[in-house]
Amino acid sequence: MKRAMMIVGFMLMLPTGVQADDFDKLVEDVETFYAKQQDFSARFTQTVTRAHLPDRPVTKTGTVYFKKPGKMRWDYVQPDKVYYVSDGTHLWNYIPESKLVYKMKVGDSELFYALRFLYGEGKLRKDFDLSDGGQEKELRIIRLKPRESEHNFQELKLFVVTDDEGSRIAQTELLDPADNVSRLVFEKISYQALPDKGFVFEAPPDVQIEDLSAPPVPQP
Repeated sequence: MKRAMMIVGFMLMLPTGVQADDFDKLVEDVETFYAKQQDFSARFTQTVTRAHLPDRPVTKTGTVYFKKPGKMRWDYVQPDKVYYVSDGTHLWNYIPESKLVYKMKVGDSELFYALRFLYGEGKLRKDFDLSDGGQEKELRIIRLKPRESEHNFQELKLFVVTDDEGSRIAQTELLDPADNVSRLVFEKISYQALPDKGFVFEAPPDVQIEDLSAPPVPQP
């Protein structure tokens, strides 16, 4: 009887170990896939569900570009045109309708920090506490919590698809400190080389620039 109980106990424990090994391999496969890529571009749909208005999500669309090392660009086209362009050092936020440009240090961007492994910055296990988020349809979920509390989000989920090409990210979901959820779905993904000039921002002559990267001016 005791032997039978030991066997049953072993069988109950086995799937947990197998799942842990499988999750570790998933994380390793994702890192391996993106370590091989130098450039990334995709169409995206972003759905923002606000905690205080859960029944009225906001949907935005556009195109995103990444290039190693550390360059990114987000071109929003719907419902409004908004641009985020980074050369790896500074991030420019250009709002044509308002004729405003915000300049900031790229490290202050939560999105840059959260997805920086895509363009050669950081490692998943080094920068985040990881856990298995299970599965949603054919997508496996990796949950990431930032280890540095100053970064302005609670959790990031990576939705991973695995096929003959490898394990790669099809969607992301970011939870901010106010419990708002931002879901990104990537489509028409390409890893073709991108020109460097696409990550250089030149402000139009008629816009106002607010430099948030500059240190505050001491008050007399």
